[in-house]
Amino acid sequence: MCKQCVMSLSHYCGDPDLPEAVQRYFQCQLSCGFRSVPEAFMDTVKIYKQIRPGTPDWLVPKKVAEILNPNLVL
Repeated sequence: MCKQCVMSLSHYCGDPDLPEAVQRYFQCQLSCGFRSVPEAFMDTVKIYKQIRPGTPDWLVPKKVAEILNPNLVL
């Protein structure tokens, strides 16, 4: 994980900013070139779980997918 990606999360201030922070982190992972799309997605899932520890493990990938693609119906 690059410093730029960590800094993209440092501006996270609360729940209203969560979708924007998750999208920014995912895009940063891809633009840095260190991750493929599946790796960036799984890393974003891990970060989401750290931000929202109360979310059940089985629901975290669904929430991240919905944030990254709002038109997706799961």
